[in-house]
Amino acid sequence: MLSCDNVRENGHVARTAVLQLAAARDQQLAQWIDANVTFPCTMVDRIVPAATEQALEQIADQLGVYDPCAIACEPFRQWVIEDNFVNGRPDWDRVGAQFVSDVKPFELMKLRMLNASHSFLAYLGCLGGYDTIAATMANPAWRAATLSLMLDEQAPTLTMPPGIDLNAYAQRLIERFANPSLRHLTRQIAMDGSQKLPQRLLDSLRQHLAQGQLPPLLILGVAGWMRYISGTDQQGGAIEVIDPLAPQFKAIHQQYASAPERVGALLAIEAIFAHDLSGNQDFVNALTDAYQQLLAQGAQATLQGLRPH
Repeated sequence: MLSCDNVRENGHVARTAVLQLAAARDQQLAQWIDANVTFPCTMVDRIVPAATEQALEQIADQLGVYDPCAIACEPFRQWVIEDNFVNGRPDWDRVGAQFVSDVKPFELMKLRMLNASHSFLAYLGCLGGYDTIAATMANPAWRAATLSLMLDEQAPTLTMPPGIDLNAYAQRLIERFANPSLRHLTRQIAMDGSQKLPQRLLDSLRQHLAQGQLPPLLILGVAGWMRYISGTDQQGGAIEVIDPLAPQFKAIHQQYASAPERVGALLAIEAIFAHDLSGNQDFVNALTDAYQQLLAQGAQATLQGLRPH
């Protein structure tokens, strides 16, 4: 049973679900599945923006028929599959799939370098008035900061198998993000940030804090999210905050006027930040400073002030 769902350790998730369903029907069936079926984990990487009417019309022109299920995506594709097959496996590696003993390092690589950078660009880019990731990447300040986030702050938190070049991976990501044909909207990526921050930014942030480090770009990414969920960009335009916790965010911004109060109240949301981060005063101070800079100077000036290398 091979899961292609884009969640971490999807094979384990699928196995648990199938076994629970089988046990509810027939305990012997569940035991047989447990003994005889494998559930390899997989990681799929391909940037696929939400479908637009323009893209569907372009595809219809090429196909000669309108397909409401069609999708436009980038040329790049990667499929990493745990080599955990019960009785042989397909030769998918002959056409580009990677069979590995452990998918977790690749999941973390994607989450922390691709997905985290996407979120970083989405929040700060949207605040700066950019509609798409490609438009944001056309600005040298955002491009330099994104590469620095990947190589200086995220790559050191990863332990990869031999042969994986994180520098080359980062450079390829920069090229992919800058693809002008891929209209990946910043507001689409910015959705549901409360569900994305822990895996994309906070896990690696904790590794730095444990070593006594204050990674400026990871901290700025969190501050950018806090600034974004206020509901207005730096030009004063309205932002539609789509998040299951949006009512809580709105209440916090209505109740607290000062930056330190807002940052503190947001950090107190345990569903996002757990218990530990609000107790690290050096981190709280750095985050509050970054948030205040975004309020006072805007996203680009704040980025340029960090001088990423």
